[in-house]
Parts: sequence; C-alpha cells; structure tokens
Amino acid sequence: MKSKKNVMLWFIIIIMMIMTTSCAVKKNNSEKESLIIADQFGLAYAPIEIMKAKDFLRQELDEVGALEIDIEWKRMGNTASMREAMVSGDLDIGFVGIPPFLIGRDNGMDWKIISGISESPSALVTTDASLVGIEDITKDHRIILPQPGSIQHILLAMYAEKIIGNAKAFDQQLQTLAHPDGLVAMSTGDPNQLHFTTPPFLQKELEIAGAKILVDGETCFGEPFTFIVGICPQRVYDDRVVYEAFERALERSVLFMAVNPDETLSILAEAYEYPIGELQKYLSNEQMEFTTEIKGVDIFIDFMTRNGWIESAMDEADVLWRSNGQ
Repeated sequence: MKSKKNVMLWFIIIIMMIMTTSCAVKKNNSEKESLIIADQFGLAYAPIEIMKAKDFLRQELDEVGALEIDIEWKRMGNTASMREAMVSGDLDIGFVGIPPFLIGRDNGMDWKIISGISESPSALVTTDASLVGIEDITKDHRIILPQPGSIQHILLAMYAEKIIGNAKAFDQQLQTLAHPDGLVAMSTGDPNQLHFTTPPFLQKELEIAGAKILVDGETCFGEPFTFIVGICPQRVYDDRVVYEAFERALERSVLFMAVNPDETLSILAEAYEYPIGELQKYLSNEQMEFTTEIKGVDIFIDFMTRNGWIESAMDEADVLWRSNGQ
C-alpha cells in the first residue's frame, strides 16, 4: 500500500512539473528582443512619464516571464517620423493625435488604436493685436503646428469650415515645427506668427507680451474629445504577451495619476523640468483629463472624409484594437 502511495505521489509531482513548465512557456511566448515606444512633446503624454518612472511596463512584462525584452523610450516631433520608424521596424508603440493616425491608416498603415490617454487644452496663440478672430488672419500670417494633418491642423480646419466656410482656408500658411521650437519662434514677438499648441508650451506663450488665444481646441471641435491615443501595428497586437502587458501598464499609469496626485506632480516636475506649482496649475485645467476612454473618433472620420483628408471607408470599430479584436 505504501509503495502504491509513493508511486502515486511521484506521478502527481511529475504531472505538476510538466504543467508548470507548460505554463511557463505559455506565459512568455513572445519572440521580441526589444519593445520601442515613442511619445511626443507636451503634458498630454504625462501617463507615459508615469509608466517610465514607476517601471509599470517592466513589472508587467516580468510578471509574464518576458524578462529578456528590453524597453526603449523615444521622443519624436510628429506622427510622420513615427510612421517611418514603425514601417522600418524601429518603433512598436506610439502616441499621437487621432487625425494623423487616421491619415496613416488611410494610406495603408496597419496600425490601430490601443487606448486613449488624455484630453488636453489646446489653442491657437497670436501676438498680433489686430487679430480678433480667425477671419482676420491674412496671407502674411504663418501658422505653426507639428505637421500638416496633425490634430492641431484638423481642429483649425474644423473651425475654418464653421466660420469661413472653407476647411482648407489656411493650408498654404502652415509651418511645421515641434512644440518647443514653436515656443522659441513665438518668443521673438513676430506678429505674423501664430502657434496652435498645448500645455506646458501654451501657458509659456501666454506669458509673452501681447499674446492671447484666438480660438481653443474644444471650441474648434465643438465638444470634449480625446487628444492623444496609443497606437500599434498588427505585429505588436498579435504578440499577446507584449500587447496585454502594455495595456495593463498604461491602465496602471492612468489610475496612479488619479490616486496619487502629489507623487504624480513630483514625477512630472522632474520629467518636464517645471516647478511643481506651475505643473499643478496646468494639470488643474478642466480640459486636461487623463483617461483611457476614447471620444470623437467618428466625428474626426466624418469631417476628414468629407474634406478629402482620408478616402477609405472606415468607422470607429475599424480603427480600435479593443473594439473588434482583429
């Protein structure tokens, strides 16, 4: 009897060892050696700084046995550079505005939206005292923004359609600069330059003598909307170990900001090299919200299709990884 019990015990132990080994293989079935992630300039990307500082992504990857995957963080000036990097395999996950993401998808990119990360104040700033509304902008004015097709460009186009009746009224006056360079350009005081920007650059520009907001982003859009989303191509989505670990890390980062405001301020003050008092003021703006919710995709699609920025038939379900699971 004792011999039979011993045999049974060893049988159970062997089965458990096999199951454990099998689970371990299943837990880490990613073939990636590195995970490259890029954001852009501004407070709208704050959850990414939290993710880095708190090491949430590293923790989530380690939890599923993907210890060997290196994480690389980049900062890029616009979505065009992200698109090129993703095509060449030098970028896996990016954070962008919805309009340039839609243009990329329309042009054949197989990327889709993972999640929202923020709603953010944005505004068109001018130092020209003669400008009261966008209808006063002349041919001599240049409008600085990250790139044609950026969320700032499309917001301006939405407002131009409402006020002037021509969504493309200012397309020949756009000047491509990253937000920090736009701030430097505005600091010269040239009244012929306008800048469509976001915090903290927005607040810094409003400190320039004579600077004022000509129109804000929410007025252009007509209601609150998601400013920044996380995106990835099919190859990343298909790697369930990496994709799901990233999704969990992003959710943890957004939740951390809501539950730990003091530590959040401390982390962001160091990351952005801004005084805590200034950051607190920027983050308290009622239009600044950090959430994984996604708002406004169909409105952007309708407007951009109607005005020729995108041609492919698509709706919200076609561009969200979460909603259709494909």
